[in-house]
Amino acid sequence: MIHRTPFAHQAALKGSLLSVLLLGSNTAMAEEITGQVVEVLDGDTLSLLTSDDWQIHVRLANIDAPNPSQPYSDKARQTLSALALGKRATLKVQARDMAGRSVAQVFIEGKDINREMVRRGAAWVAHDHAAPPVHLLPDEAVAKRERRGLWSQPKQDIVEPWVWSNTKQQGQQTMVSSCAGHSGTPDCPVRRLNWVPPDERQPRH
Repeated sequence: MIHRTPFAHQAALKGSLLSVLLLGSNTAMAEEITGQVVEVLDGDTLSLLTSDDWQIHVRLANIDAPNPSQPYSDKARQTLSALALGKRATLKVQARDMAGRSVAQVFIEGKDINREMVRRGAAWVAHDHAAPPVHLLPDEAVAKRERRGLWSQPKQDIVEPWVWSNTKQQGQQTMVSSCAGHSGTPDCPVRRLNWVPPDERQPRH
């Protein structure tokens, strides 16, 4: 059973977007969860709400969109919003990052949203592992060659997020509303769900 933790108030989740705690083979551990995308925080982070009011804070796997202070960050967020916000999605959760977010592939109507972000030039292929995910590299190459999205910017503005973070020494902090997707009362019963490996799972109370 998936471990669930109470989430009744706003929580500040701190940690590098690139600091992913790998938990073994992504293929072996991928777990599917469905729900509605209720919030898009940036070009590679969103919140999904399940039918039983569990909220999942999701980092899109294998891609890296511009940081909030970078050029093209707003457009990347708008691109992900157009693709996902308000729509029913399926997560294939692979791991948990240092900030406690679920690292996942996101599918909407059969479309791989992670890959679509790279294809549209709204994100880079992530280089936070020993080797980048090779299946996304051709999509990035085409986007770059055709100057899609962020690749259409002046050369000085095309800076990978991991390089930008190092040079600007910017920390990352993401705020998640406990009532995302709800209207009215500020005390709506939404909780957060984060993926954990099977041997760490605890019974739901």
